[in-house]
Amino acid sequence: MPTIAFAHGQMVQVSPAANSNVLTAPTEVSIEFDGKLQIIEGANVNSIEVTDSQGQVISSSTAVVEGNKISTKLQVTDITGLVSVHYRIVSEDGHPVEGDYSFTVGETPVAISAYGEEGAEEEVRNSEESGSNLLVNGVGVLFLIGIVLGIVTRIKK
Repeated sequence: MPTIAFAHGQMVQVSPAANSNVLTAPTEVSIEFDGKLQIIEGANVNSIEVTDSQGQVISSSTAVVEGNKISTKLQVTDITGLVSVHYRIVSEDGHPVEGDYSFTVGETPVAISAYGEEGAEEEVRNSEESGSNLLVNGVGVLFLIGIVLGIVTRIKK
């Protein structure tokens, strides 16, 4: 006889998105799961904590649970750098689930690095082209000198 197996709560959507880069810090961080979050005996056993790049907690101490979504307000939004989100929930099958994800606020070294690599590649292409042009120009100059010397030699004879 088949049995129904419930999977532990899986993240379906996060805001801001995991591993994303946002220009400014959000006012709220939220995570939606594939099932309803449990409230046990009226107590909220689910938590979400947001920390800045120095490890300081920047979120409210209480989480808001609405069905399958947990969220928290950020108390500090004047930040840049890596922001970490840690959550612990009790899924509808009764199992606790916890995890982490992160996002970045402001400009990131990756974006700067990617631009820098493109600029470096272009600079290499330009210098290769300059080197090729120098060789062609040098051969052309030598050819012209040869012609001039040939003409001068014939004129002197």
